[in-house]
Amino acid sequence: MLGFRSIVTTRQERDNLLPLVREQLEKWMTGPKGWDPAALEVNRWATVGDGVRALLLQHKGQDGSASERVRIVEAKPEGRWTTQLTAHSPHARDRPAWAWIDIEAPDPDGEAGKTRPRMAGTPRFVAPILDVVEAWDGAARLTTRPMIIREEEADEVYRALLDPERRGVVFVAGSDESLPLNPWADLIGRLTQFTKGLAACYVLDGAATRLLNDRLGEMHAVAPGRLRTYRSQVQPDVAVDALRHRVLSTERILDDREHARLARVLASSAQVQALEQPLQPAVARVHRMLERIADELLVNRLGDAGRKPAVPVVALPPTTVEPSQSDRRQDGVEAQDSLLVGYLKLKVGLDEPTADRIDDLARWAEIGRAAGQAQEDVASRLAQLQTELEEVRTAHRELVSQLEDEQLENREAVDLLTRAEETNRKLRHQLASAGQAATAWTTEAGEEDVARPDSFGELLRWITKLEHVEFTGDPDCPADLDGIDTLGAWASKTWDALLVLEDYATAKADGRWDRDVQGFLQQTPAGCHVWPARRHARDESGEVRNNPAFWRCRVLPVPVEVDASGEVFMGAHFKIANFAMVSPRMHYHDDTVGSGRIYVGYIGRHLPTGQTN
Repeated sequence: MLGFRSIVTTRQERDNLLPLVREQLEKWMTGPKGWDPAALEVNRWATVGDGVRALLLQHKGQDGSASERVRIVEAKPEGRWTTQLTAHSPHARDRPAWAWIDIEAPDPDGEAGKTRPRMAGTPRFVAPILDVVEAWDGAARLTTRPMIIREEEADEVYRALLDPERRGVVFVAGSDESLPLNPWADLIGRLTQFTKGLAACYVLDGAATRLLNDRLGEMHAVAPGRLRTYRSQVQPDVAVDALRHRVLSTERILDDREHARLARVLASSAQVQALEQPLQPAVARVHRMLERIADELLVNRLGDAGRKPAVPVVALPPTTVEPSQSDRRQDGVEAQDSLLVGYLKLKVGLDEPTADRIDDLARWAEIGRAAGQAQEDVASRLAQLQTELEEVRTAHRELVSQLEDEQLENREAVDLLTRAEETNRKLRHQLASAGQAATAWTTEAGEEDVARPDSFGELLRWITKLEHVEFTGDPDCPADLDGIDTLGAWASKTWDALLVLEDYATAKADGRWDRDVQGFLQQTPAGCHVWPARRHARDESGEVRNNPAFWRCRVLPVPVEVDASGEVFMGAHFKIANFAMVSPRMHYHDDTVGSGRIYVGYIGRHLPTGQTN
């Protein structure tokens, strides 16, 4: 399963890119890994370490281009890891050279195509490559540290954001004269430390921030003290496009407790973007060519293993027999030799064990060993192709399922919007009929009424503003959703559900409501936030309650004042969205009759059931 991908281009080092990247790879093999890069042979599989096989492919095109690929397959207890470095230098001087790094990781459950892939960390040889090569992603410069941008360089960032050839994300940090630029860049560097080779990162000074924002417009701007993640295909003239490019608030950036989590979130965002992008046509052509060469090598090895090699016969040296200690011992040795010769004749059909015939047997044994290794390499290649096929099939099934879910979600949203607009129209008509037309047509919701968190990271900070609702769960679970819901729609819907719980608890506290949450949703009191009752469950099914594996993961934290054990079973939950196997849920415990509060113990992916597993 593909867990990491980075493709960089260079014009500065186009003529010596291949030896430069190969040198960094071999240093990594020799140093941290302890493998033997000297064992690599051109266009042959070789053993470079314990349980580690590697293939070096080199190809010279008729047009003068050069391609090289090193594929390293490492067998580990959890499965097979494959590291692949491909570099290509085209003959045409107007085309850049490029290097492509892929890491294939074993599936965490041992099955291809699970919804939650194993994200591989950035290989250690990537940063040294960026140090010795002027690397680019389209018009975005890839470096190991954030680039500080002054006013005269702001156009470079603008071009990078709008370049249609850019594949990865670009992180842009805004500032003004009140921010000390170098410490600010150091902080952004810590937050983006795991995105080397995946993303470009720019820290703008005050003048550059203002100039870039003037070019981008208000919706796509980056405010001072904030970090914005710009995905590919930025469209400044399309207002709704701004929703794709997430913003980290100053509060979260400056919160030391958030740094580790933010670094993981930013790395996940960069990896997801890189893995979603198709290969460029030029890269795909070289890839197909190298794969054909690798497959031909395997087929030829199997053919060679079936042919008897022309190996010269080496005569056995004269045998000298030392005098035996006793006739009895000599007789025993001769008897044993006779048995071995008889066994050899029986097993291999050997009439007479001459030196020539034994040489033949040795050569056939070597052929057998070579054939066995070739079969292992072919099996590994077939397993790789089968995994890729299963991943494609699973991705297709998931995309179809996600499309259906999104269509249903959109239809429901349209229905709710239509009902809300019709209710609004009727209420305005009634106000106008009652002589309050001015009020009916001028009253609009305030900004604070329509504001929504654009990520789960922000949502966790917003929860603390609620008086009757407290989050007690693992913050990493909702943060994981930010890498999937890139527009923040799930965070916004979750906030709506939290507002419903806040209104419910408030209504119970002041005596306006005395039933449970489900009843509140079915007959929501006037002035309270609403939520579709069908998107809420009072409790889990019997299947979940009767299965310890499913039941246990819904036992979630609460204060010891609520339960002495510090945890309770939370079967009640809000169905935030349907999205294939992810389908986020929010589980809670209603303690309004006790502490007067509601405890949310989980926000994240759908917890395991018989269907999800």
